[in-house]
Amino acid sequence: MKSKNNRFLAIALALILLASSILACGAEATAAPDSEANATDESSSSATNEPTNPAAEPVAQGEPGTWLVMMYEDADDQVLEEDMFIDMNEAEVVGSTDQVKIVAQMDRFKGAFDGGGDVTSTKRYLLTQDNDLNTINSPELADLGEVNMGDKNTLIDFATWAMATYPAEHYVLILSDHGAGWTGGWSDDDPQQGGNLSMQNIDDALGAIISQTGIAAFDLVGFDACLMGQLEVMSAIAPHAKYAVGSEETEPALGWAYSSFLQALNDNTAMTGGELGQAIVDSYVAQDIRITDDQARSVFAGGNFTQDSVAASLSKDITLTAVDLSAVSNLNAAVNDLAVSLTSVDQEKVAEARAYAQSYTSIFGDEVPPSYIDLGHFVNLLAENIDDAAVKQAAEKVQSALKQAVVAEKHGDEKPASSGLTIYFPNSVLYQNTVVEPAYGLLYAAYVGRFATASLWDDFLTFHYTGKDFDPAAADLAVLTPAESAQSDFAPAVEESAPQSGAEIVPPGAGALTIAPLEVSANEIGPDDTVNISTEITGSNVGYVYIYVSYYDEESKSYLTADMDFIDAENTKESGGINYPDWGNDATIPISFDWEPTLYYMSDGNEANDQFAFFEPTIYGVDTKSDIYTVRGLYTYTEDGTEVESVMEFNGDGEMQNIFGFDGEGGSGAPHQITPQAGDTFTIYEEWLEFDQNPDGELTDYLGGTMTFGDTPLEYVPYYAYSGSYTLGIVVEDLNGNRTAEYTEVVVTP
Repeated sequence: MKSKNNRFLAIALALILLASSILACGAEATAAPDSEANATDESSSSATNEPTNPAAEPVAQGEPGTWLVMMYEDADDQVLEEDMFIDMNEAEVVGSTDQVKIVAQMDRFKGAFDGGGDVTSTKRYLLTQDNDLNTINSPELADLGEVNMGDKNTLIDFATWAMATYPAEHYVLILSDHGAGWTGGWSDDDPQQGGNLSMQNIDDALGAIISQTGIAAFDLVGFDACLMGQLEVMSAIAPHAKYAVGSEETEPALGWAYSSFLQALNDNTAMTGGELGQAIVDSYVAQDIRITDDQARSVFAGGNFTQDSVAASLSKDITLTAVDLSAVSNLNAAVNDLAVSLTSVDQEKVAEARAYAQSYTSIFGDEVPPSYIDLGHFVNLLAENIDDAAVKQAAEKVQSALKQAVVAEKHGDEKPASSGLTIYFPNSVLYQNTVVEPAYGLLYAAYVGRFATASLWDDFLTFHYTGKDFDPAAADLAVLTPAESAQSDFAPAVEESAPQSGAEIVPPGAGALTIAPLEVSANEIGPDDTVNISTEITGSNVGYVYIYVSYYDEESKSYLTADMDFIDAENTKESGGINYPDWGNDATIPISFDWEPTLYYMSDGNEANDQFAFFEPTIYGVDTKSDIYTVRGLYTYTEDGTEVESVMEFNGDGEMQNIFGFDGEGGSGAPHQITPQAGDTFTIYEEWLEFDQNPDGELTDYLGGTMTFGDTPLEYVPYYAYSGSYTLGIVVEDLNGNRTAEYTEVVVTP
């Protein structure tokens, strides 16, 4: 039984009726520009001061053992500007040497962080050594004015200029900003710009740089950005570089540990790009100077915390992977064999593996299931749950090829099944909106044309949802080789993976579920009483079952969301540290749940500051303590008043775990992890079901209570439910993310 505070709610709480099926994502993800338009329009640029390119001829070969590290810092963003400014200062702690030159191009944001003189333009620097983390003391090589860092021509110009000016034997390109997997990222938030780099733009830019400079390949391309550790991303850059680094999950705001891995490079310039990638992964978070330096750590963490405690707190859900890009062709070949083998098995089993695979933060909002899933864990689930020799053999080949491709990998305890790379596997709603038609402004195959040409995965997705067969010999792995670096037209593959005109989308994970009318042990209960709710669920593909509570507010004639929780299955399955419910094979599932009229508030330890919040269950643990709950809200940075849509995570013990900000609406767009500073605030979203404009009801968000960050970690605490009329529901979610609900009414007396 849940413990309770010994006082009633101070205000009338209200809760919302759950829709009978999951809504299509209404808020658009922050979209990169149309890949074809952005890739072909080379004659124009939205930059107000377009730099010139001195590298009209191939660059000269640098001295043996020399390196050029190029930092492309798209800091024209009110959220990440300060963090990227500090990244450059961290690089200055090491600085350039005769053997290792470090150059940076940083575009600053107008009106946010004012460090270094409140620069708003784009500047180029040769980074030299100094120990000041607050000021860029390196020589300024050029002030380019306002340049669109979301234009691929800007990236091409920077890299070709740097390589012509500082020729070396080895070249490293690090791209920093918001990332969003196969969709790309690198938005330029200046009002006159509005650019983004799609993944196809980045592919095209790297090919152009290699063509113009005459180098064989970059030694390493690094994505200091969220969600870029993806097979689609690595396939896009495979012809252009030897090694790459990216994260399956979001990255903490502090980014990579620049002073640590750059020092390692200075100490051993004979290392390979793979060894540099290993150093980047090994040093990630724990060796960051904002954690190892006492003063910097105090500023960053907002208090006097130990090095180990800050590193541990930030490392709980991190991932980072270094990839040998020469092995990506074999990995794609193995995935292609897997795709072919999966066409001969029950697609419901494939949908089950998708639903329960280790997943990562969604860029498409919280109305659809996460679609970036760990490739290795997904393959393990297929092998464990599908009794087919061809699938098991193909799964083993994928695992072997994945291990060959992953040079180094680390992940936190909250991402236990991470193996190094994700792959895109949307549910039917996202398939419709990102594969069939670009409802989000994003079209999967067009954004990763090289991957779509080399891979059968996009073709398999169409088979999975529409039944359209594909040619096992259609994949062209040659596009992943350096010889094809300049290729940029992948239209045939994009057309091939599209479904047939008018094809019906049939989600294999859908369940056609029904819930029997709910039976309750009492229609009225007191605040200390308990009511039992029982029913039976009939159908297949049952994923998760929830208890859902809503309270009717008589004055507004509306319902406000308040509480929801997992109903545990009798048995739980485990794979790679991921737990999921096992509902058995019976056609009918009996459900019985005891509800105690308890609601939850967010608290900083001072009861007077407690604010009501809806804690939505998002990760199913082996027990209640292992569950993860999220609260949506509006995060405000006290330093400059910047507001971002955000999601706060809590574990089953009520302890706050993480906060993620998004650059789109409704929890959509490129995410970033937020490190709270004293004085920052989180205003909780209350979600109401209203009938003023729509007789069927319409969901509306309103700003609720505000929490201010201080020295005490936030947590959730239980309260007695306010007296009144409650709607209790049993909600069942199938493996495609569709929800079905049945409700009953219970009155809580004073």
